Amino acid sequence: MAKRDGDSASAKRSPADNLIRIGAGFGLLALLYYWRVIDLGAFDILVGQPDILALALAASLANIPLEVLRWHILLRAQGIDLRLWRTTRVLATSVFFANFLPGAAGGDLIRGLYVYKAAPGRRAAAMLSILIDRLIGLVAFVLVGLTAMLTRPLGRGPLEFSVLAISMLFIALLVLLFFYGHVMARALQRLLRGRSARLAQIVDDTGTALQQYGRDWRRTGLAILISVVIVGCAVGPIVLIAEAMPFAGPSAADYGIAGLYALIANSLPVTPGGLGIGEGAFASGCIMLAPRAAHAAYGTIFLAFRCVFILSTLPGLVAYLAER
Repeated sequence: MAKRDGDSASAKRSPADNLIRIGAGFGLLALLYYWRVIDLGAFDILVGQPDILALALAASLANIPLEVLRWHILLRAQGIDLRLWRTTRVLATSVFFANFLPGAAGGDLIRGLYVYKAAPGRRAAAMLSILIDRLIGLVAFVLVGLTAMLTRPLGRGPLEFSVLAISMLFIALLVLLFFYGHVMARALQRLLRGRSARLAQIVDDTGTALQQYGRDWRRTGLAILISVVIVGCAVGPIVLIAEAMPFAGPSAADYGIAGLYALIANSLPVTPGGLGIGEGAFASGCIMLAPRAAHAAYGTIFLAFRCVFILSTLPGLVAYLAER
């Protein structure tokens, strides 16, 4: 009952909270425009190249079926066999609403409600599949970004070394979670057994699910491989848009690396869809990777990508309306 009351209170606060976050997002965009990190005039050049926009939109659209396939594989690894078409509609809807809820985690709430109802006997494992799906997607971005940065000459400054160190630490922690997460869960479960039987059971179910992912390395590896393809479909449009805009200095590889880390920052639950966060992170990445180039309104590139990406999520709106 306390849990339900907490959820109700959170739901009552959510409209005002979302309005504040939306205002913060547009406020960040206004500041970036004032600081000339965003130049709306550059959109005219991009609009005059519909072939580039079409390619970027096609690559972004490809992400939805790929993400569906990855999540479906992770569910099957737990022995949860949900209907693929239904899962596709739910994930497409969650991707659409993630643009209007705080960070990527906002859209995952929709997925959570779906698996909570669709897998009553395996709820802990089903809910964990969403977290693992998000982590595997994130590690693919970090791994590809780390590989790309290691191909570049090092020694450009402490910020670049910090990014490399954090990336390596994140990958190491995720490896530990997959292979030893069940051991940590069992230790925590023993501590909770005498205090909260329900919480101890959830922790035990989580440990069992983690152990299953560690053992089923074929499905887990396939999910990681799909995630690498998703990274290409996500970063490709950014590079296409960047190369079409009148900015000189960073190379296509620089734009790709900056896009990788901007997409990670964009998923932080600060503003709806990461509005303003991704643009600032992308501009900072371009400046860090190409310090000798003249500073330009690099945030415009990510803003243009955001517009293309929002268009690619419209099938989720159609799925939501059809569901209603």
